[in-house]
Amino acid sequence: MFGRRRRYPYGLLVPVARVASAAAAEEVRAFLGGRGIRSTAAPCGRRSRWRLQVLVFARDAGRARLLVNEWTLPAGERPRGR
Repeated sequence: MFGRRRRYPYGLLVPVARVASAAAAEEVRAFLGGRGIRSTAAPCGRRSRWRLQVLVFARDAGRARLLVNEWTLPAGERPRGR
């Protein structure tokens, strides 16, 4: 239906990263935790090529995405607009 949002299974938590292994999820979680952002990991959907997603509270999602994106970019690359 138009105007209705799909129900999200994790309530107040939103995904900020998708990873292939539990070790990678723990690395991302440790990185975010070191910056004061609480997180958890949960399975991705069946159709996803990724195994796990890292979730944070919605109020922290923007900052967490920026941090993770900058952290995972290859050396010398910066996001556009910076």
